[in-house]
Amino acid sequence: MNLLFIMDPIEKVKAHKDTSYALICAACQRGHKLFYTQHRDIAFDEGDVLTKAARVLPPDSPGGPLRTGELKSVALGSMHAVFIRTDPPFDRRYFYLTLLMDLLPPHVQVINRAQSLRDWNEKLSSLLFPQIAPQTIVARTVEDILDFQNKIAKVLTLKPIDGHGGRGIFFLEPNDRNRESIIAAVTRDESHWVIAQEYLDAAVEGDKRILLVNGEPLGAILRVHAEGKDLNNLDAGGTAVPADLTSRELDICKELKPHLIQKGLLFTGIDVIGEKLIEINVTSPTGIQEMSRFLGRNLSIDVIAAVEKQVESAH
Repeated sequence: MNLLFIMDPIEKVKAHKDTSYALICAACQRGHKLFYTQHRDIAFDEGDVLTKAARVLPPDSPGGPLRTGELKSVALGSMHAVFIRTDPPFDRRYFYLTLLMDLLPPHVQVINRAQSLRDWNEKLSSLLFPQIAPQTIVARTVEDILDFQNKIAKVLTLKPIDGHGGRGIFFLEPNDRNRESIIAAVTRDESHWVIAQEYLDAAVEGDKRILLVNGEPLGAILRVHAEGKDLNNLDAGGTAVPADLTSRELDICKELKPHLIQKGLLFTGIDVIGEKLIEINVTSPTGIQEMSRFLGRNLSIDVIAAVEKQVESAH
């Protein structure tokens, strides 16, 4: 198969932890032809979505850098599958990229489906499943957020809808004298919606990242915050440790599975705290290398095998 990865600069990939790196290596191992491009090189001309792409070859040695060839003009219609693996935020640039992906012929499988990347905001999509999520509101006024906190009488986690990597998160104590000013800062003087969510005490033990392929869990890691830090995100200094899935977490996966399949969300990552669904990561799920090391097998092979099956079905 011809596989194209749209991703951040390949020379900045961290071979020991990057999920895109692991997926590319797995696809090479299974004999596929790999190409790499960036957002900026995608174009549309005379009925075709085009890009300047480079062939990607596996590293010369395990853990070495990926090897790339010269940039050449490539029609995305010649690909069997296109992986959108650019890191968040899902900004206007990302939005327009998904619109261009909608112009591809139907035999080209986009991982994940472009329309669903637009529809399933990673912070808001969990609200489609209130029965398995913490108490949450989305608001932008000081009054609404204070009313919600006064009603549930708990610490709130405040986070921007378009945030990522733990950036812009605040914890609001019910008795904080500066509550109004904190909310005003997070909402940028009530001009931006934020998520106000009940803080879960289990967060001090870490949050669990579960990777799924077509709704079926591959495995999990527990992300634990660094000493003196509040955030568990790996990008914020957190550490990954082995984790098993509880029966309740398996039920959460079962609850999500038909929706993920229907929306063409083949490879996703969900974040769970205290057996409550926090986020559904659809743009560029990470953690597969850590998970693979803990489980002792290459989970990236499972992802590529699922893509192979989807491509075969489309043809």
